Amino acid sequence: MIQIIGSPISPYVKKILALLVMKGLEFEVDPITPFYGDDRFSELSPLRRIPIFIDGDIVLNDSSVIAQYIEETWPSPSALPSTPAARAKARWLEEYSDSRMGEVFIWKGFAAKVVRPRVFKEPFDEQAFNDNVQTGAVEVMDYLESIAPDDGFLAGSFGLADISVAAMFCCMRYAEWTPDAKRWSKCCVWLARTEAEPVMAKVNEWSDALITAPILERRRIAAEIGLRLTEETFGLKTPRRAAMSQL
Repeated sequence: MIQIIGSPISPYVKKILALLVMKGLEFEVDPITPFYGDDRFSELSPLRRIPIFIDGDIVLNDSSVIAQYIEETWPSPSALPSTPAARAKARWLEEYSDSRMGEVFIWKGFAAKVVRPRVFKEPFDEQAFNDNVQTGAVEVMDYLESIAPDDGFLAGSFGLADISVAAMFCCMRYAEWTPDAKRWSKCCVWLARTEAEPVMAKVNEWSDALITAPILERRRIAAEIGLRLTEETFGLKTPRRAAMSQL
């Protein structure tokens, strides 16, 4: 049984769960926030990041590495388009999402407004958040608007590119920011189309149910909404900061 260590709220975990759902694979989840990982978690994830992917004796870190493993091990249905050029485009958009969108939407957005106050009891810096929205988020949205398709999906058929990019928007909604549909109309129409896909609707349903729950209650809530849980958890009751992150 495949095991995923990490909360579906994380866009990086959500990416992997979406791929598993897309391919019809069974899996178990330990829906922990990385800052609550214990010493065993640190051994499996030296950077104390999620997701951790466990498939028998194989333990993988980094969502892009995991996504590639899943695609190569279970190639059908494919999450990548058929031509080399389109596959390269999909991989680039995954990288753009992981790096640039991760910086703007997650570290300076969601983490600043939700994680730091909730987990570490730090004050919310509203000015820094707004500055990030007005600069970084605008830059990201302008780029996505320039590449958003008039119909269909980012690299042709629905797949890895759409999943990776769309997953980031959910966390910004939790931080009470959504893009202006008039200013970035093509991107917003693409996003609505992508989030209507059954795969994205399912993983967003999971994260929506968990985001409002107290962190220490999320394992129970995950079971109630139908996620299959790992036999044991790697979670602690008190948070620890990551070895290498902005938190």
